[in-house]
Amino acid sequence: MKQIFFRRRIQVLVVLISIVGFSIIDKEMVYSQVINTNDKYPHPKIIYFHPDSNQYQSLLDEEKDSVVFCSGVITLEPNKTGKLHSTKIYEEIIIPLQGEGQVLINDNIKLDIKYGKIAFIPTHMEHQVVNTGKINFKYIYITTKSKC
Repeated sequence: MKQIFFRRRIQVLVVLISIVGFSIIDKEMVYSQVINTNDKYPHPKIIYFHPDSNQYQSLLDEEKDSVVFCSGVITLEPNKTGKLHSTKIYEEIIIPLQGEGQVLINDNIKLDIKYGKIAFIPTHMEHQVVNTGKINFKYIYITTKSKC
């Protein structure tokens, strides 16, 4: 009887260690892209951008503004296409502000987007954004840690 009780305690201990271990691993995976999180001191703030500007605007600079995000505002003229690139190990969200466009993913997926429809691009996806409308297509992209 003592042996069964002892085994049960060891099983519970193993489960608890596994849970704690996985939470540590998960946390490490999130911060694995960051060299030293103690070097970053993000704080709440308002991020301004010029809604009428057609120039690229950085919103969150990964080097100084955030531990895991970078972001910017991009404007594509009608019939223009953004740069083809891969998300690699990162994820990306595209939030349209004006106009309409399409996200072409891995040569076989087409996501039509416009104000009110946000695109999510998972990891390891080669993609580019195309302006399919008659006016400038302006959008905000938000990506997890990468070189903006």
